[in-house]
Amino acid sequence: MNKLLTVEEAVAFLQVSKPTMYRLTSQKKIPFYKIGGSVRFSEAHLIAWLDRHGVVPMEGFENDREAI
Repeated sequence: MNKLLTVEEAVAFLQVSKPTMYRLTSQKKIPFYKIGGSVRFSEAHLIAWLDRHGVVPMEGFENDREAI
């Protein structure tokens, strides 16, 4: 079953501040559910969102780092 997280749980999961979480939600930049007056986040959707929004290092970055 897909676990639904509260705002507090999602903040801890993503390691962001509560204002950041509310900003992402209000701008509809992060997937969420509105259930009555409560906001819930799917743990699976947050993981997928993180995967889509990750930054991939530039090609050859590893080699450049070794030269330092």
